[in-house]
Amino acid sequence: MKHIYYLIMILVVGVVLTACYDKDNTIHRIPDLVIENVKNASVQTGEIIDITPVCTMGGEEVECTYNWYRYHDTVPELISQDARLQWRVDTTDNVTLEVEATHVETGLQAVLAFSYTIIPRINNGWLILKETADGNTDMDVSLIQNGKIEFAADQLSLSLGEPMEGKPISILYTESFKWYNPETGKTEASQKCLIPVSEKDILMYRVNDENILVKKEDLFYEMPDFASGSIEAFMSHSSFSGLIYNGKAYLMNSGLSAFMPALMGDYHLAPYIVCWGYGYSMLVYDEQSCSFAILPKSKSSSITMEIKYFKDIYRPEDDLKISSNQLDADLIYLGQTDKKIAGEYNWGTAYALMRKKGDMENLRLYGLHSKEFDAADYAPIRFARTIPVSRCSAFANADFYTMHQTSNIIYFIKDNRLSYYDIDEDKFVMDIHTFDGEITYCKYISNNYDYNNAEWMGDLYDNRFDRLIVATSSGTDYAIYSFDSSVDGLKLLPEIIRGKGKVRFMFWYSPAWSLFNSIYRYS
Repeated sequence: MKHIYYLIMILVVGVVLTACYDKDNTIHRIPDLVIENVKNASVQTGEIIDITPVCTMGGEEVECTYNWYRYHDTVPELISQDARLQWRVDTTDNVTLEVEATHVETGLQAVLAFSYTIIPRINNGWLILKETADGNTDMDVSLIQNGKIEFAADQLSLSLGEPMEGKPISILYTESFKWYNPETGKTEASQKCLIPVSEKDILMYRVNDENILVKKEDLFYEMPDFASGSIEAFMSHSSFSGLIYNGKAYLMNSGLSAFMPALMGDYHLAPYIVCWGYGYSMLVYDEQSCSFAILPKSKSSSITMEIKYFKDIYRPEDDLKISSNQLDADLIYLGQTDKKIAGEYNWGTAYALMRKKGDMENLRLYGLHSKEFDAADYAPIRFARTIPVSRCSAFANADFYTMHQTSNIIYFIKDNRLSYYDIDEDKFVMDIHTFDGEITYCKYISNNYDYNNAEWMGDLYDNRFDRLIVATSSGTDYAIYSFDSSVDGLKLLPEIIRGKGKVRFMFWYSPAWSLFNSIYRYS
């Protein structure tokens, strides 16, 4: 910490320099002007430095005007002329500030320099993307700070001055955004950014200083018409990002700083994107041809211009030999799990719940082998089952679906009642919990990355969890419930996160992760 130091500057008042005379020509020294209630401190990124100084002369408080400066190296920048400083931290570096006080009556001045240590705020905890009362998007955070939970609301409004336009879609993360710095004229790679996405907007929100690096106007080489359309789905990992806008796919390679024009072709994608892990292509469903396809991963600095459909070529071990093309079915839900299909290699599985066109009596459940998502050279469907609607109408018409991340289980909610379908056992388990209020979000999240078992890394920590997250809304308030998964089933945890608005998406942030191994968990 830097030492506080005082610089006293005395202005000429008439012919008086450091003293004044009374009527008897007695010399009286003018007391020094002293700035109090200003000191070195620490603050988290994105927070407000709030200082109300007190100026005294001879121990008595006096009236002053103020100039506040923030230093860039040795260059001062005027940031406020208010008597009370309220300045939001916009840097990750320690910052030197200066206050210049001027005594109103005499013009006497004092200058005080002080410093703040900046502590990254977004470190561990939940990022909550919510719908505001007027149908736009903002973000609350529930963070672990010094062993305690710190909650802060409306963080996007704090950075932007207002919420993002449109209803929330998702918030994900990248460690590889390539940013052109207009101040230096240089491109800075490997920027760690949150990517909040609404129906009408997308941003690059740098984690370290909580600044908006880029807005949507600079994130597309060919800007979509947001006035007539909306973003419907988004997925990002360290290799590339995929976005669905009005059924069309836009991709951004990690070596680029913006989305390429929409992939060519006659297609219209359903609002689902899943992927199995780092380096793998993303699985989508074309509603127009009723075919599964991938958004192919890019190579070096190039990027594909078309979606890629699976070939009707079958591996020797594929007993079903079901084409993933021209299925003549509507997609109800698409989710991903690490659990393999029985008899298959140890790869994950994407399960697609579908309804054949014209058949209202049955559902069709397909399991797609994640190994085939890489190149689409072989047909991916390795599991198929017909499920009569009469077995469980709630499953066929659920309000929410979510896939267990390490088991072949689909959780679903209908009329505020939570149930699940065990794929391996082919059985329904109904009404395991009933919620009050409006259900606004349901997602199973398996956090398998935030742990350390290497002794050389120092203190061990373990934040791994498998949780089902459900958010409800009542009036203007939301409540977020967590269920811990174990062999004994789901257990409701006592911790409840509360705030204002309607929760639409949640993301667990940790600085110690391998995101590319787990990214699909947040689709």
